[in-house]
Amino acid sequence: MTRQAESLLRQVAASAWGTIAQSILTEVDSARLVGITSRGIFLKTEPKWMIFLSYEGNRGPMTVNLRGEIPSSRELTPGGLVRITPGGLTIPEADVQVSTSEATIWEPHPPAIQAFRPAECVTRLKTFSQGAYRQKKAAGLSDLLPRLLELPRENDQPNVIARDFQEAILSLDISDLSSAVEKLDHILGRGAGLTPSGDDFLIGLLLTLNRWTVILDWAQSTKVDFVRQPRIYSMVEQLLNFNEQVLLNFNEQVIQAAYAKTTTLSANLIECAAQGLA
Repeated sequence: MTRQAESLLRQVAASAWGTIAQSILTEVDSARLVGITSRGIFLKTEPKWMIFLSYEGNRGPMTVNLRGEIPSSRELTPGGLVRITPGGLTIPEADVQVSTSEATIWEPHPPAIQAFRPAECVTRLKTFSQGAYRQKKAAGLSDLLPRLLELPRENDQPNVIARDFQEAILSLDISDLSSAVEKLDHILGRGAGLTPSGDDFLIGLLLTLNRWTVILDWAQSTKVDFVRQPRIYSMVEQLLNFNEQVLLNFNEQVIQAAYAKTTTLSANLIECAAQGLA
C-alpha cells in the first residue's frame, strides 16, 4: 500500500496494549478477522494467538484498547485480512488504519498483600459469592459457591456440572502431577460461555499458582476460616509446596491439554495465566 493510499485511510488510535498483544503484533505481518462484536473485534494470528481490539477501557494481556470505534465494523466479514506493520495495523475492508505508535504497554501491577485484611476479605468473599449465586440462579459452577463456603442454598442436589466439578476439585491431588493433569483434562472445555466454565476455573488455578501464591501464604499463616472443607486446606498446602520445576511442568502440561481440547481463546487465556497474566 502506497503512502498516498495510507493517507486516505480513516485513522483510529490505540491507547494501550497488553504485553502479549504487543509482543505478537510486532512479530507477524498479518491476521484474520474472526469475530465482530459491539465491544470490539477479535483477530487471529498464526499460529495460535487471538488479539482483541477493544472499544472499552478494560485492559488485558491480549487486548489492544482503541480510542474510538472502527467505523461500520459490524459489516466486516469474518476471515477478512488485516495487515500488520510497525506502528499499527490496517483493515482494508473497512478502510481503517489503527495506530499503535503512542499506545502504552499494559501489564498488571504486582500483588499487594498489604491491601488484604482477614475479616474484610471473608465478608467480601461471602457477599460476592451470595450475589453471584443469586444472579446465576444456581446455574453452572455458581452452585459450587454455597457448598464450598457453607452459605444458604436453594437446592440440596447440585446440578450435574457442579457435581462433577466438585468431585474433581476435592479429589485433586496436585502432588501427583500426572493424575492432577488427567483430572483437569476432564474439566477443560466443559460449561457454557465464550470461555467455558471449566476453562475459567483452570485460569483461576494457574493464576493463583503463578501470580497469587503470596495470598495462599497469607491465608495459611492467618488461618482464615472462610472454607470449612479440610480438603481445600490440604490443597492449599500442596500448592505452597510446589517447587519451580514442578510448577513449570504443570503449566506446560495443562497448556498442551488446553490447545488440544478447548477453544483457541480459552487456551490463550490459560497460557497467559501460566505467565501470571490476566
